[in-house]
Amino acid sequence: MSGIIWGLLAAVFVGVSDAVARATTQKVSISILILAVMSLSTLGLSVLFMFTDNWPRWHAYAWAVSAASGVLNIVALMFLYKALERGPVAVASPAASSFTVMLVAMNALAGQPFSWAQGLAIALVFGGVIMLSRPSKTPASEPDYSATWLRTTALLGLATAFTVSLRMFFAQEASAEIGPMPALYLNRMFALISVLILVAWQLQQGQKLNTPRGKVAALVFAQATLEVAALWAFLMGSQGDGRIAASIGFAAFSAITTITAWLWLGEKVAPARWIWIAVIGLGIILASS
Repeated sequence: MSGIIWGLLAAVFVGVSDAVARATTQKVSISILILAVMSLSTLGLSVLFMFTDNWPRWHAYAWAVSAASGVLNIVALMFLYKALERGPVAVASPAASSFTVMLVAMNALAGQPFSWAQGLAIALVFGGVIMLSRPSKTPASEPDYSATWLRTTALLGLATAFTVSLRMFFAQEASAEIGPMPALYLNRMFALISVLILVAWQLQQGQKLNTPRGKVAALVFAQATLEVAALWAFLMGSQGDGRIAASIGFAAFSAITTITAWLWLGEKVAPARWIWIAVIGLGIILASS
């Protein structure tokens, strides 16, 4: 299968996972959700390494930046889940998807080549996010969100994107030293350790953490499984010369999140927001090319 198809498959998985998160964050504490996601992904990668015997080798710098990327992973998910909890998904998810252009900018600052197309991509993405953060001119087409509410959701999405881009930058540094899969495993391992410390601290502070029960528990398991499946599909598509194609396919995830929330959760989306979601997607494709 081509890289772009794998990327689209990853977009479907993560898009549906984020739409499910819109529902689960209303019922379950965010730290517990992150613990579920990280536990399942770390377990899955551990089983994989048991069969391949490709455990990460010791490299001080790679392990250090992996630890940093693991902590940032938790911070990014906290921002993302808070943005999805607030809603609307049509603002939160596209804003979070801007991590691609932020990563391009970081690499440019680090001395990597920078093209006019990437500059245009950055303008399109951030212009689209600004337009999404404005109240709809047709209030009947979606709930009556205030400008302040939309701006806060967009800022949480952008905070997610910035944290994700920084995490990916550190992950790229680790991958250059020990390889992509070992770097990914270290990222998940340190993320799991971080969220375990967070949950322990919250319990020590006497905070009441809502755990998933009944149907919500099944949704949390589905959310975690889809997140891991998205990661697997993206890695499959990124092999060899497929990195750019997979990234282009993955750019569709914010639209898929919005469509899923619209169809499954009945979340209304103003017509103009679809245009700006498409503009952001175009910007991401330009940044990835």
